[in-house]
Amino acid sequence: MRKLFKPQGAGLGMYSFKNTLTTFIVCTALTAPVLTAELTNLRLYQLLIILLGATWPPTTPWGFITAVFMHPTVTDYVFDMLTLWLLGPFFETTFGARLYWITFMTSGIASSLSTALFYLMGTPVVLGGSSGALFGLVGFLLMTPERGVIISNPINILIIAFLLSPLALEFGIAYLGHLLGFITGIIIGTAYMKQTNP
Repeated sequence: MRKLFKPQGAGLGMYSFKNTLTTFIVCTALTAPVLTAELTNLRLYQLLIILLGATWPPTTPWGFITAVFMHPTVTDYVFDMLTLWLLGPFFETTFGARLYWITFMTSGIASSLSTALFYLMGTPVVLGGSSGALFGLVGFLLMTPERGVIISNPINILIIAFLLSPLALEFGIAYLGHLLGFITGIIIGTAYMKQTNP
């Protein structure tokens, strides 16, 4: 049976940030036109949000993917990119590019699918941003011996708890997207640990 995951640290002696940089470039490429339109043409801004964001029922077949990289506001972009650069290089250096992309994209798409839950709750939304994917990386790390990167700082725990709670919705934060991304990361991290430590 072929192993899905590469053993932790196998062949990963050097510090790596190439995949984090790729993620940053794609996020910037999809976000820049949206933020430019927000300042210059509100109609175009709303159109781009619909075309690139995640909605339920789906508006486009690609929205659940592009929503992982497109950020609808400057605040979303800045905070997500800061978090990306804090977590991304460490994650890909420790676990490799394959696992980075599996965790980031699967968690991000799961986060995008939270639009269906909001729809069922009677509050349809359009989602965009990398926070769900980043929560996937957090969830994964918490399942590994590297969890100290997250839990060593009590402030991290408080921020995570708030962003995963319904309280965040009061501030316009789609906490269900964070929660689905986080749970997905936990599942992948658990599977990784079981496979590499039978």
